[in-house]
Amino acid sequence: MMAMRWGLSAPYLILIVTSSLLIGCAKRPVTSHEPIGVPTSGAELGGTPLKAVLFPYIPDSVGDDFASLIEYLTTEFEKAHPEIDLEIVIDQNLDLYDYSPDGVLSQLLGDGEGAAQVVEIDTLLLGNLVESDWVQPLGLENPGMYRTAWEAASLADVQYGMPTYVCSNVIYAMKPGLGGVGNAWELLEFLREAGPADVPLVGNYKGSWTLPSTYLDSWADTHDNDPSDVAGAFELPLDHDTLMWFQQVVTSCQVPGGTDNPCLDGTYQYNTAAEDAFAAGASNGYIGYTERLFYILQAMTDPMLPDVTSAPIGGGTNPVMFVDALVFNPNCDGECLEASQAFATFMSRTEVRSVIAFSLDGLPGTPPRYLLQARADFYTSEPAVSDPMYEAYVPIVESAQPLPSQGFPDSRKALDAALTEALEGALVEAAARR
Repeated sequence: MMAMRWGLSAPYLILIVTSSLLIGCAKRPVTSHEPIGVPTSGAELGGTPLKAVLFPYIPDSVGDDFASLIEYLTTEFEKAHPEIDLEIVIDQNLDLYDYSPDGVLSQLLGDGEGAAQVVEIDTLLLGNLVESDWVQPLGLENPGMYRTAWEAASLADVQYGMPTYVCSNVIYAMKPGLGGVGNAWELLEFLREAGPADVPLVGNYKGSWTLPSTYLDSWADTHDNDPSDVAGAFELPLDHDTLMWFQQVVTSCQVPGGTDNPCLDGTYQYNTAAEDAFAAGASNGYIGYTERLFYILQAMTDPMLPDVTSAPIGGGTNPVMFVDALVFNPNCDGECLEASQAFATFMSRTEVRSVIAFSLDGLPGTPPRYLLQARADFYTSEPAVSDPMYEAYVPIVESAQPLPSQGFPDSRKALDAALTEALEGALVEAAARR
């Protein structure tokens, strides 16, 4: 059984020791090689300025608005590259999905005052960014990323991004045996038999990105997760076979005796209410990205690690994944491009990915962020190789195919409208049958 006491498990004893070693590196000490008064940072040396805007869509596990993570990344990078003056921005107010002509990404990847040289993006947007000439080729070799993640950050055999995270929908449950579930119907039966909860499965489906992408996950489970095949699911009308499975999953969140569905109506959209419900036992299962486990454990009075499997929300189990990557501003060349490439290489290092994933930028004992990493040897290195959750995540990552890097942003609103209409109708029908 996957479940164990979170605070007492052996992998977290390893985590605490490792964390204390790395935290000692977070603040650069003055040594005999760095006497007081001698410049040691890129800013003090007047080095090449480099602004990097990273994804804010990760758990702020230390609770300091990512200040400790920014400090760690800046300090460690400038140790290796004192000739570069690095500024890192992780701002939850920046919408890094805004690819409109005058939007956030156009400014960050432009040549104005607010421009950055490196930006972390979801590769779902890559085709739009390339078409708008907002990114340039990466100019680096694959340092050890999963092939699927590496290819997701390329178009027409041109590499545009350095992969960082991968994301895939998973199911969490406290009842062991999830690995034996093969489709949406079996999943819901398994969860209904797990205990007397209000509903079998909770999560968030609301949103013009979230609902269509979850539908694509269901489509891949029902058909094939090859990216070229999934791209065909962007177009309307909705696929009848997929919808038969998917509406079972969505309507399972329906409040008994009514048509209210907090998973679909926005109740669970901008908060941790779904995670709280699962943690409190009001639901026997949770659907979402792996990193939502951080919030589930945070809500538990006696934290226990759950069982996990790829989300079988269609006629089978064929996982798909989002891929995030670092891209370069096309106005950055010469020393600027070299600095950007150095930063992307630094961010791809296994030890850096481990610090982010396991919250090693925080104090010893800070819970992991449980983010899936694009680098393959992250999973065979400490502390991930000794962590039961990451051990369970590996088969999901290795079997998942990336969502296509073209077409989805321009199709999502029409998909969202069609899905919302179909699913709201299914809720009324489900209520009438009860």
